[in-house]
Amino acid sequence: MMRTLIMLLALATIILSGCTGSPVREGVDANKAAEANANLGLRYMQNGNYQLALKKLQRALEYDRSYAPTHHYLAELYRRLDKFEEADKYFRDALYYSDEDSALHNNYGAFLCSQDRYEAGEEQFLKVLENPVYPRQDQVYENLGLCIERKPNLERAEGYLRSALRLNPRLPKSLLAMARISFAKGDYLSTRAYLQRYLELARHTTESLWLGIRAERLLGDNNAVASYGMQLKANFPDAPETKLYLESGAE
Repeated sequence: MMRTLIMLLALATIILSGCTGSPVREGVDANKAAEANANLGLRYMQNGNYQLALKKLQRALEYDRSYAPTHHYLAELYRRLDKFEEADKYFRDALYYSDEDSALHNNYGAFLCSQDRYEAGEEQFLKVLENPVYPRQDQVYENLGLCIERKPNLERAEGYLRSALRLNPRLPKSLLAMARISFAKGDYLSTRAYLQRYLELARHTTESLWLGIRAERLLGDNNAVASYGMQLKANFPDAPETKLYLESGAE
């Protein structure tokens, strides 16, 4: 009878272990094991090995489901795999376990804006700005401006971008966005000025060249138009903007 009781207890232990699906063994620090596996998963993901990354991150969850970075890394992995519902779920799970993580709020905000969920993205970025010691508030304001510009709410976007440039005048994306907004408002001199500042920090793109062409046409500077057009044709001969330029009466 004692032998039967021991067997039943052993069977119960196996069943309970199978229900949890946990690889935790006696003497193993579950939190440290989760951290180690999560870091390995992150490294594999950064190296483009998504299959091994997923395996390690799933193992990390088995050790300690409450370890927030695992959920964060899974969210990023699924974002890279274009599995956006899963990414959103893991972002929310990460915030459940670590709502004070400003970097997490920032990344979730960027994700939400990429999914055209602008108001929700703005809310996440504003949570980051509540942290007075967050190291790159200029980038947070830039992210806010670029997100709300797409909504579009140009007035609010301009406010955020101006805040970004006050903190750091050397932000090419913010300068180009301000050039776009200035053009949309009909302020072509400001468009010119922002493009000049942008060019001090970054190379022209098809967007910046085409924007410059349109602004300089309206300002009546044919030499500047020709210069922009020459760069567009030489560097981006097959771009849609080049086609638009040629169709719009270029020499």
